[in-house]
Amino acid sequence: MIDIVGHLVNLHKVQSSQYAGYGGEYWFIIETLALGYVLCFHLIPRTTDMMVNASAGLAAKHFGNKSRTLVINASTNNPELANMVAAFFMRKAGGVANPLGSNLANIYLMYLFAPIYVMLKWKLKKDQESLDKFKKLISQEKKLIFQHVSMALLMFIFSIVGFWALTASHPFGGMSGEVKIQPGSFLLVAAVVCVIGIVIFQYWNGKLQKKDPELFEDIDDDDHTESWGEFIGGSLGLILCSFAVNWLFLAWTIVYQGSLTTILGAAIFTGLHYFIGAIITSLPEMNVAVEGYSKITRADLNTALSAASVSNMTNLAIAIIGILTILILKYTGINLGL
Repeated sequence: MIDIVGHLVNLHKVQSSQYAGYGGEYWFIIETLALGYVLCFHLIPRTTDMMVNASAGLAAKHFGNKSRTLVINASTNNPELANMVAAFFMRKAGGVANPLGSNLANIYLMYLFAPIYVMLKWKLKKDQESLDKFKKLISQEKKLIFQHVSMALLMFIFSIVGFWALTASHPFGGMSGEVKIQPGSFLLVAAVVCVIGIVIFQYWNGKLQKKDPELFEDIDDDDHTESWGEFIGGSLGLILCSFAVNWLFLAWTIVYQGSLTTILGAAIFTGLHYFIGAIITSLPEMNVAVEGYSKITRADLNTALSAASVSNMTNLAIAIIGILTILILKYTGINLGL
């Protein structure tokens, strides 16, 4: 496969050496920041909206309106699924652990950063009416918020246990390190852990749907479509954009690791590396959460809160798919590198 990160690092070297008299050492910073801005604030939101609106419309058509919240938030995990599949094509079994490693980020990004971002946006626009309505909605729906946060945390705990069973380590090592998968029965242990987590979530979600169906029926569907073409196009675009941001991030890590480690210290650099990496993997979920919070309705609040709880559950399901794939390949005589 093409070493895109390597090409980006080489681009920095060429520009820094051949165009040193013209500020070439700064070109890479300007170019990658500009590209990252376009990807994060324009292309990823647009492709996410295309995919989410199509998945919601298709879900309503084929499975009923109650399924939309689940499908909307589960579809935002397509980049994690694609990343795992890409690792398998490179004969690396470690990709199966990647989805489990992003569940903590989903919690603090969706339940802390996303609502703060929405409120700051209203504050800067001096939209006090929306800000007051949002604060009132949050106050009225404390129980719903508590349930989602608790379920997201529980799914996170299952992911920690599953990650440990797979790798005998914790999932806070960042995105660039090689993840080693344990052999033998540990794969089955991890799969069982993930299955238990999914069953618990579906039981809770089913009870919530029966008790308060309006939360799932009344979401804003003005932009929903029933187009498979938009769903596939949006998904492929989102996956490609997510990969591109990850390539830029890894290139920055290689190019500026020495300088940043010297300035910040090794411990802070490692923590910052994980933090930024987690944000990158959660950009689609962030987009769904921000849009849900911005609509200031009970049903859309439920969709926004599900950006973490449903996503964390979906990551467990992706890990199961990966584990089964490894076992099937092993049974057929194809062994992936651990």
